[in-house]
Amino acid sequence: MTLADLQANAKEHGFTHHFMCEDGGVRSDGTGHLYNADELRLVHSSSTDHGTDPGDDATIFMIEAKDGTKGVMIVADAFHADPNKAEIIDQLRRNRATY
Repeated sequence: MTLADLQANAKEHGFTHHFMCEDGGVRSDGTGHLYNADELRLVHSSSTDHGTDPGDDATIFMIEAKDGTKGVMIVADAFHADPNKAEIIDQLRRNRATY
């Protein structure tokens, strides 16, 4: 599957917004609200791996906020990953069982 396919699948499941990392948290493009990691739950993730160019690889994370906002965060392959995004995703993975 391509990244576009994964985004379309997420949208079909109600994950229509995009979450962006900022200083102090994660902002939703839909509400403009700045969430901290404790207000977010990692629902699912899917990766693309085309095997030829690691720069084409990415993971899409489907995230739901406690207020019901659903969106995605896209993280490039590990070599090119934004450290702030990686930190937030690590927090969400750790919190997954306690949400």
